[in-house]
Amino acid sequence: MKNDAKNQLKKILGTYDDRLAADERKIIAKRAADAAFPERFATLRADTLRPAIQEFVDMLTGHGHEATAREQEESSSTTGGISFAAISLRMNPKPFAFKSAETNRSFIEITFSANRNERKVTVSSTNTIVNSNGSLGKRGEYELDAMTADVVAEHVLRSLQEALQ
Repeated sequence: MKNDAKNQLKKILGTYDDRLAADERKIIAKRAADAAFPERFATLRADTLRPAIQEFVDMLTGHGHEATAREQEESSSTTGGISFAAISLRMNPKPFAFKSAETNRSFIEITFSANRNERKVTVSSTNTIVNSNGSLGKRGEYELDAMTADVVAEHVLRSLQEALQ
């Protein structure tokens, strides 16, 4: 083989090896980010989400509504798949507040859950109040670093305004 051909082959193989190494670095970085996500969400939940939701719970309860913050850890089952870690604000408005769980099916719930697959926080809402205009389902998705107390407040206020008007 001529020197030109050898040099060209070395260049081709070197470029290929560099691309393989870059791909491997991306895979390693993704695995590390995936592994760190549950811990990062737990910190976000404790330091940002829980305190912001607790302020709403305190104010709502002070105005005669039943409100609670409910936390869920990630779990999996053979029948139901994976339940992501989450924290929710659940509110039963005044006319329905403090009734038994069997008769009280009127509530508003805003949930902030850890979407491990996307490494994002998914915001969703549920509204079971009859004749309410509140929306249901997914309301948004955020990077962990973008989820602030202000974002929590924005979603809670919008959900409550839609449901209680």
